[in-house]
Amino acid sequence: MSIVCATDLTEGSRQAAEVAARIAARRGQPLWLVHQIHPDQLRVAAEPVREGLRALLREELQRLEPLGARVESSLLESGSSRALAVFCDAHEARLLVVGTPRDEPAALGSGVSLERIARNCSVPLLRVRDAAPFEAWLGGTRPLRVMFGVDRSHGSEAARRWLTELAADGPLELLAGHVYYAFEQCRRLGLPTPMNLDEVAPRIEEVLHREIAALAATDTGAAPRVHLRMAVGRAADHLVDLAREAEADLLVVGTHPHNVLGNLASVAHHALRLAPMAAAVVPVTPAASRGEAPLPQVRRLLVATDLSPLADEAIPFAFALAPAGSEVHLVTVVPERAGADLHRDLKQRLLERVPRGLDAREVTTRLEVLHGEDVALALVQAAERMDAELLCLGSRGHGGVKEALLGSVARKVLAQSRRPVLVLRPPVR
Repeated sequence: MSIVCATDLTEGSRQAAEVAARIAARRGQPLWLVHQIHPDQLRVAAEPVREGLRALLREELQRLEPLGARVESSLLESGSSRALAVFCDAHEARLLVVGTPRDEPAALGSGVSLERIARNCSVPLLRVRDAAPFEAWLGGTRPLRVMFGVDRSHGSEAARRWLTELAADGPLELLAGHVYYAFEQCRRLGLPTPMNLDEVAPRIEEVLHREIAALAATDTGAAPRVHLRMAVGRAADHLVDLAREAEADLLVVGTHPHNVLGNLASVAHHALRLAPMAAAVVPVTPAASRGEAPLPQVRRLLVATDLSPLADEAIPFAFALAPAGSEVHLVTVVPERAGADLHRDLKQRLLERVPRGLDAREVTTRLEVLHGEDVALALVQAAERMDAELLCLGSRGHGGVKEALLGSVARKVLAQSRRPVLVLRPPVR
């Protein structure tokens, strides 16, 4: 394991190298100081140029020595945009640190060197603008104030795992930032779209606050403070504004591999370039394939039935999956809003289906009658409003949840749900 710092031997890179050296010293890992040069630059006076660059790298090593890290250097002669990524893989790097590139262009482009580094590397990339906050943090003077850009994606989960690793170096003050689009959230949650978006914002943010807090939670200490922003335009601009307003030392976002065109809309790409503070982008890795993915916490389950005997057989299995202290929402769907008498009758019928013996496990049961002509959409939207970690349905049934699973409703739920769906087939008798 090692840490790699890519340097262009400018003042910006010197700041980054100091941060990299302090983190390497804290972790007891070697630091590789790497300078990449294109072979075309060595066509004239190649050997003097090489010796001059190696001398500058030696000076950097001597400057960083008092910080306590074991530092080695490498002059990387390659024109490949993947050379640094290959170097990181070969040296089992856990972190790549960079500074502000020399002559950084003001305009956002799709082919700048910093973007290529982030796109090609499979390790977290930390861009440093000022070493002072990191020096204070690693020196124990104060926690590092981190704005974590959160959404329900593999990239966000990868960033959350990396923050747990970063917290081992020193205390973090974690802020969870989320940018949302009101119309998109109304569709997701099944809320009517009003003429004035300010009217619906409190209802949206009530759900989002709970959801984002759960997605951002780590084992690093206090629960993160959630910052929400209703957006119009590019999400990265608003996320950077949230980090600036919160006076964050570091903005952290997850990222997926993108092609060049995709990067034009990438939050990670723009955050990396726009953020006036340090920024880190964390790529998605196959954590589950390596056994490194954390066990998910199931706090809420949505269990659907159409009140038919076949669909009801799945209910005990769903409740058996509910961990101690969890919450189970047992629901059924009717095409139109039920009158008071029918609503009471349906809730009573749901109550009769709740398995006995749950008190000892402290499982809370909530009963709800949903309405909607599109049964699958009603279930998917209810799971979003409830922030359910698991949506459970039986594999056969008829009635309120018509054409139940695995019929057309099942296929629609599986296609539309952004949350895990479990189709339960009762044992054959």
